[in-house]
Amino acid sequence: MKKLLNMQKWVWALTGALLVMTACRDETKGPVLTFEKATIGAYPKLVELITGEYDLQNVGTTAFQYKIAFVDKDKGKLVTKYIIEASYDGENVQKDRALYKEIESSQFIDVGENKGLEITIPLTDIMNFFGLNESDLVAGDQVHFFHTVVINDGGKEYSYSAANSSPTVRGRAFQAFFTYSVKLTCPLDDNQFVGLYNLEYADDANAQQGFDYPFLKGEVMLTTIPGSSTKRQFTTTWLPNAFPLDALVVFDIVCDVTVFETFDSGAGCGNGNIIIGPGDPAPIDINDDSEIRINIIDYFKDGGCGVPQIPKTIILTKK
Repeated sequence: MKKLLNMQKWVWALTGALLVMTACRDETKGPVLTFEKATIGAYPKLVELITGEYDLQNVGTTAFQYKIAFVDKDKGKLVTKYIIEASYDGENVQKDRALYKEIESSQFIDVGENKGLEITIPLTDIMNFFGLNESDLVAGDQVHFFHTVVINDGGKEYSYSAANSSPTVRGRAFQAFFTYSVKLTCPLDDNQFVGLYNLEYADDANAQQGFDYPFLKGEVMLTTIPGSSTKRQFTTTWLPNAFPLDALVVFDIVCDVTVFETFDSGAGCGNGNIIIGPGDPAPIDINDDSEIRINIIDYFKDGGCGVPQIPKTIILTKK
């Protein structure tokens, strides 16, 4: 009985938090915050992620490619410089963040109504920059990129990066492209690991712990993600038996393992949000898409709900 009462208390706390999160929303009105109202200096907006991974099977030709538009109060015309820094996070090699390239405004192009750029960063350039050999590269290694824009406004220079921009600017509303991590991986065809799958849990996923299943069991449709040949996503319901909310779940197939991408529920019990994090990478055969296993850590952060971390394994079986 005590356990039931504690669970009921947790449900009411979560429900209250969700109500707080949603009560002030008015679907008939536009966004409360606009760029002009936010008094934002400038940022690079992602227009298109052309290729967001490095292909280990084609080291000599693979490249990170994207298109950005500069956003400021004068359609990017105040931006005088675009700065790219990089670091390397690998199994065999670690390289600290360093200046990779500075691009002056004379090289900017028109991207729609704004000034912008189309960037191509070959893996061979990164290898030369950090002094790496092909033998140093391992599937799952990541190159982290950090972007800064410099503007001249009224004769004064200001710089903007992830470090001095608000979460609102870095979030979905404005799509600021200040940081991005490019993974070294084995590309997949678009017809692999897509289509209708059945979602269930290994060993019933310790259903009596926490608050039942994190995602709804049953059919899900796996689809590709633009810019990556290895990431897959599906929509489902989070906490289907408690306070169901729409959920977009993303995972990455990195050569011979699957890696879950952190899921932020957007809800909690008064101390941040409930976060589902990645568990240990799960083995996979990229030539067989009949079954996918994904390890997760439920309540990686519990949002103040008093629930411990719970490892679980999702099983996706192709229908």
